[in-house]
Amino acid sequence: MPQLFNISRLLPFFMYLFIVGNLVTGCVSYRFIKATEGRSIPPTSEQCQEGKTTLQEALETLGAPDQVAELEGKDVLIYRRSLLVQSGLSFGIPLADIFISSFDISARGTLVRYDLLLLFFTPEGILTEIVIERGSQHPYLKTILSDKKGD
Repeated sequence: MPQLFNISRLLPFFMYLFIVGNLVTGCVSYRFIKATEGRSIPPTSEQCQEGKTTLQEALETLGAPDQVAELEGKDVLIYRRSLLVQSGLSFGIPLADIFISSFDISARGTLVRYDLLLLFFTPEGILTEIVIERGSQHPYLKTILSDKKGD
């Protein structure tokens, strides 16, 4: 009687399908993250004027600062916001069923921008200097130490 179905001949074919299936069925993914920390920096040209605005008026107009510091004998109100944008493309082939690790190629890019507003007040509470930095690539401590000032 002839055999209609021989499993031993089909076993290499199924193993071949299993291996090729794992190699070909990789996944492609794209990830996009956007995060904001802090509130937007308000425009100060109309609200605060050097030599005229008091500390009390600035606090009533702009609200509580993110940080208060003392620098060179002056009180400094620091308002800051950071914006993070990250995107990534990834391609992976899951070989963990056959080998110990999997094959993965990925590319990621990150963009961080900082907005900063510094208000300097004399010990008497009068605004003496305004420093605004928008869209800076440097965090606020590096911006404080830079020479850029003004709107």
